[in-house]
Amino acid sequence: MKTRRALLLFLALVFAATLIAGCAKRENTDTTPNDNNATGGPVAITDIAGRTVELEKPAEKIVGTHNPTLNIAIILGGGGEYLVGFGNKNMAGSLYEHVYPELADDVVQIGRGREINIESVIEVEADLAILPERFLDVAELFVEAGVPAAVILPNNESFDTIKNSIELLGTLVGAEERAALITGYFDGKINASVELVKDIGENPTALFLGGSSQLTVANGAMLQSLMLETVGAVNAAKDIGGAGEFVEVNIEEIIAWNPQVIYIPAYANYSVDDLLADPAWGSIQAVIDSNIHVFPCDLEPWDYPTPSTALGLSWLVHNLYPELYTIGQVVDDANEYYNLVYGQTFTPQQLGLE
Repeated sequence: MKTRRALLLFLALVFAATLIAGCAKRENTDTTPNDNNATGGPVAITDIAGRTVELEKPAEKIVGTHNPTLNIAIILGGGGEYLVGFGNKNMAGSLYEHVYPELADDVVQIGRGREINIESVIEVEADLAILPERFLDVAELFVEAGVPAAVILPNNESFDTIKNSIELLGTLVGAEERAALITGYFDGKINASVELVKDIGENPTALFLGGSSQLTVANGAMLQSLMLETVGAVNAAKDIGGAGEFVEVNIEEIIAWNPQVIYIPAYANYSVDDLLADPAWGSIQAVIDSNIHVFPCDLEPWDYPTPSTALGLSWLVHNLYPELYTIGQVVDDANEYYNLVYGQTFTPQQLGLE
């Protein structure tokens, strides 16, 4: 009898151990970043325009015509997992040559901005279009073609709107955990930059110029202004009206602001030398001091409303207060981020930081 009881106890323990191991294995499987909606059930959000977007299952084929918005999909997919229709291949930049080399051959060009080829959208069997608020008026074009459209990026840009965009799309593709991982990293880097500059005793005046013309500026509603303010600088153009786009001004206004430092975006169609050689700019302090800089990086703009904005903050701290943060630390930050979202790292030369 004792022998039988011992045998039964042993078998019970073996069964329990097997059950626990099986549960643990299932738990690990269920927490993979892009497998949050493993059942493929319905998903729904209210987008930033107040529109309800409902899908019968998480989106797998995404299209869009606006680079920063599409970048959210590429980040969540760790490359090209979701993207089937891009605005046009000139939007891609050199980053995607590394993290999404299939883009050149596998992704259909559907047009850029408001110029959409709906036939191409239908051809790739897209199940979601993602848009910024500035293209809200074309959302119905997608809907009429049978493709749900989500407006996920507002005109008034901020760190919170970037996080919200990631979370909204994370829900629509069933990748909430990966979205949370990326937004958590983003928050941490912002807080780290704030901590670095908390004791600075100076507030340099700065101007962030637009890409199309040196007489366009980022106003207080734009992300570039928030970035400057976050690291202790003052945006000289913060009180100019407008939202979501660079605002055209005149040279007399810039002379009156007299910024100490000027930033030119990496996508500008003019150069630092153009400003230094222009007599109309000659009385501005930043020009006198040759304190004009191209905002990085060579792979992708770090001033776009995407999580790489956190890297722009790191670089700004180095640029304004090099004693607080080295260029090597900026490179380390960049590779930490790119390894997180794409599983890749880059040299300082590839980043354009040397």
